Amino acid sequence: MVRTGEWLSEAWEVFKQDTWMHILLALIVGVGGSVTGGILYGPLMCGYYYVVLNKLRNPSYSPELNDLGKGFDVFLHALVASLIIGVFVNVGASACFVGSIVVAAFLVFAYPLIMDKKMDFWPAIETSFNKAKDNWLGFSLFMLALLGINLAGALLCGLGLLVTGPLTFIATAIAYRDNFLTQTQVPDIPEAPNV
Repeated sequence: MVRTGEWLSEAWEVFKQDTWMHILLALIVGVGGSVTGGILYGPLMCGYYYVVLNKLRNPSYSPELNDLGKGFDVFLHALVASLIIGVFVNVGASACFVGSIVVAAFLVFAYPLIMDKKMDFWPAIETSFNKAKDNWLGFSLFMLALLGINLAGALLCGLGLLVTGPLTFIATAIAYRDNFLTQTQVPDIPEAPNV
């Protein structure tokens, strides 16, 4: 199911509750991923999804900076998923940019599945693909909307990305929740296995 408007609206409400923490966490993900040549991007993304999914499960939860480190519990799978997703999206970009949007739509749930369900990288990629393939156009439009929001943020001298980046991450976590978890009884995040 795809509900882009509802997901973005709820994401805005979640973002407003802990604005500065979301900005700081997204900044760490972006800078940490960049300065390490992308090596830490996957684990940091998983850590950020850990924070957002905890907030969605428990509205009284206050995100903490050290919770971002939970992504390192799934370091190897997050790193390999990041590399594979990067390759697939770049191959998709060779199809006049539209291909990268469609590929990103197919793989949108890989990081949350790695973090939340403790899946290995390939089953997470396959599960994300299988969920999105039934409504590939809807998920592609969702990804296009997220891209448009981030492009709008970039137009504000890049500073707008401090708001639009976290907003799009939160919207993706809400989309994950609505497609993989029940809203009435969302299971706790299990402890990560040692990898």
